[in-house]
Amino acid sequence: MARRWSFSDNFYADSEVSVDGHHWLVGAYPNAWTESSLMAAYSDQKKDFRLGSAPGRLIFAGSDSSVHPEEQPQGGTIWHHLARHGIPFRNFGEGFELAGVDEGRALEPTGARFLTNVPMPEPLFRNTSREYPGFNMNVPDQYRASQFIREIEEKYVKTGADLPRFIFIHLPNDHMARARPEDGYPYEESFVADNDLALGRIVEYLSGTKWWKEMAVLVTEDDPQGGVDHIDAHRTVLLCVGPWCKSDYVSHTNSSFPGLLKTVFRLLGLPPLNLFDASAADLSDCFTSKPDFSPYKALEVDRRIFDPAEAKESKTAESPAMDDPGEIRRQRR
Repeated sequence: MARRWSFSDNFYADSEVSVDGHHWLVGAYPNAWTESSLMAAYSDQKKDFRLGSAPGRLIFAGSDSSVHPEEQPQGGTIWHHLARHGIPFRNFGEGFELAGVDEGRALEPTGARFLTNVPMPEPLFRNTSREYPGFNMNVPDQYRASQFIREIEEKYVKTGADLPRFIFIHLPNDHMARARPEDGYPYEESFVADNDLALGRIVEYLSGTKWWKEMAVLVTEDDPQGGVDHIDAHRTVLLCVGPWCKSDYVSHTNSSFPGLLKTVFRLLGLPPLNLFDASAADLSDCFTSKPDFSPYKALEVDRRIFDPAEAKESKTAESPAMDDPGEIRRQRR
């Protein structure tokens, strides 16, 4: 994708970790509550504390990756911004990692069960897929890609309905986890290979639809924790993919997450959401007036690292629906 289209060598994450990164990506600059929050897991087996997720009891205090009521900026997030301006959108997996969420095994299709009642933005709740997983490392990104493709086929291709003008897709497995050979992940790097293939499959599918001629796909990570970069610890991935993106082009524009949002808003004809994206440098240099509409073919994965045929879904039985808390209570009894 980087060779065929555009990427940036001067794009930076405004975040330190996933929690504030997901806030920045939806236009919610993290406040003091978010930046001072702590999420720790206590492992009964090894008797130690670890940041992030680990087996055993979960001790939660403060924020999570999604925007909670006490963190909402004055103008809201991109979900409010899109709704205010009448832009149809569909969200796949973002914004539902709320306080107290259970992200264990056998929780497909959403990958989560909500044990506490946390208010969330009505536009996001209404326009989010109920058949797509959020952050849960027990769920292969291949499952996410398949769920996304299936929903687009059923809701838009087969019905002839218009595709929403904005689509947010969360593919979290490049976050990595401990190797699980029994589930098809023999190495930590296997999760990254899973993520790469899922992205390739999604772009391959989209490039074969009637909407491809009017599409741009912008790809980044939520934080720079993939390893300390030799230029700057916050430098991260930015790909600009699609028929209107320059071929084999490297952008040197200094930009970050607000600049990414500004690019999206300009493509949609929207005003700024807040001062951060209003003053940011956009990525307009990645686009061309001479499009190439030819489709994309996903590259084969190195099966020594990751074999999609071996990646196991964690679901073993029917799970309760996301919107049925009564069913959750009955199963917990």
